[in-house]
Amino acid sequence: MTMKVNRTLVKLLLIFMILGASVYIGYQLIRETKEITIPSLLQPESGVRMLMSMEGFRFAQSENGAISWTMNARNAELFENKEAQLNDVEIDFKNPNGKEATLFGDSGTMDTTNGNASIRRVSQDVRIATTDDYLLTTSSLFWKAGERLVWTPDPFKLLGIKLYLAGVGITANVDLHTVVVKDNVKAVLQE
Repeated sequence: MTMKVNRTLVKLLLIFMILGASVYIGYQLIRETKEITIPSLLQPESGVRMLMSMEGFRFAQSENGAISWTMNARNAELFENKEAQLNDVEIDFKNPNGKEATLFGDSGTMDTTNGNASIRRVSQDVRIATTDDYLLTTSSLFWKAGERLVWTPDPFKLLGIKLYLAGVGITANVDLHTVVVKDNVKAVLQE
């Protein structure tokens, strides 16, 4: 019986000595190594980090206590640089005079600090429909929230009850009170 106890004791001592030597060697290696390199497969991607991904994103801006516009997206990814990547975007513009406009787009980005956004076509044109029956279509639209301006450098079409306007590059306020077309203007007025 003493032989079995001695053998078990010797085995335990050997295991502790091997473990102790391994820990000591590991410590010496780490202490001597100034820089540890991590394989690139395990390193995080460089660039801006995503903070959150969500379904059903909603963002609103108010002016003088009244909501001036709201943005809804099917899903969004929010990044540490305050940018939101959006899919299936809808922006509703509210005006004090009762006229409203809605922008629809497949994907976009928005600066969550100021509300500025860019909306892009993926499968269908970016569109703005107004309550007074105007429809603007194009490949991309940019929204400057503080000035309530939309613009695009791309070809566009603007259809209304008495108006057809096409060209390349347009800037308009969301009320469509002023419209500036850059190039290749084609207009048809109907009575």
